[in-house]
Amino acid sequence: MQRASLPRQALAFALLLVSQDVLGFSPSGLAVIKSAGQAQQLPIPRPSTSVPSPLLAAPSSSSAEAVSSITAAVPPKPQAVMVISSVLILAGYHINLLVKERSSNEKTWRVYQAEAREDWSRHVRTTEGWLYAVQTLRNAITAQTFLATTVLSLLTLITGKLWDILRALSRGTERRLLTVQLISVGLTMLLSAYQFLQGVRLMTHAGFLFPVVSEGTVVDNIMRRSQNCQWLGLRWMYISLGPITWAVGGSRAFFVTSICLLQFFRQMDRKPKGMGYESFQGGGI
Repeated sequence: MQRASLPRQALAFALLLVSQDVLGFSPSGLAVIKSAGQAQQLPIPRPSTSVPSPLLAAPSSSSAEAVSSITAAVPPKPQAVMVISSVLILAGYHINLLVKERSSNEKTWRVYQAEAREDWSRHVRTTEGWLYAVQTLRNAITAQTFLATTVLSLLTLITGKLWDILRALSRGTERRLLTVQLISVGLTMLLSAYQFLQGVRLMTHAGFLFPVVSEGTVVDNIMRRSQNCQWLGLRWMYISLGPITWAVGGSRAFFVTSICLLQFFRQMDRKPKGMGYESFQGGGI
C-alpha cells in the first residue's frame, strides 16, 4: 500500500508546483494528504491579489508629469507672451496676404490655382470633354476625401492621448491650459476636414452641372470655390501643427513652429514662375 501511494503523492506535489509557478498562487494555508498512516503538509494554492494589471500602468501619469515639467520650465508671463506672439504671427501673415490679393495686381498661388480651375471649366464646356472632366473630378475628389479622412484619423489619435493626459493631471492651472490646447488642436483640424469635404461637395455638384448648364459661369464659379476650399483645408492642416507642438513641447516650441510655418507659407504663397500659367491667363487653355 505504501508503494502504491508514492506515485499519487508525487503527482499531487508536481501539480501543486506547476500551479504555484505558472498561475502565481501564493502558498498560504496547508493541506493534509494522508497516506499509509503518515501525514504530509502541502500548501493550498490561493490566487494572489497583488498582481498589477497592465491596463493600470503609468503611461498617462508619466505623460502628465512630463506636461507639468514643461509647463513649470517657463514662467506664466513669458508663456503667455510667446503664445500670443505665435498666434499674431500666423494671423497677421494671412491678413496681410488677403489684403495683398484684394488691393494689388499681384497673383499668389491661391489666385493662380483658382483662375486655372475657371479656365479648365471653360475649356471642358467649350470642347465638350465630359469624359475627361469626369476623370479629373474623380481624381480630385478621391484626393480630398483621403486628406479629410487622414486629418480626422490624426485628430482622433491626438485628442485621445491629450484627453488621457488631461484626466491624469491634478493641478487646476495645468488642466485649464491643456484644455485650451486640446480645443485649439481640435478646432484647427476640424476646420481642415470641413473645408476638404466642402471641396468634395462642390466638385460633385459641378460634375452633375457640366452637361446641363452649357452656358454661363455657374460651373466656373463652383470650380473656383472648390479650389478655395482645398486651399483652406491644406492651410488649416498646416496651422494645426502649431497647437500640436504647443501641447507637446510648450510655448517655446509653439513660437519656433510659428516662425517655421511663416517661412514655409511665404515660399508656398508667392507667385509661381516658369509653370506656364501666363500662357492661359485671361484666355482659354
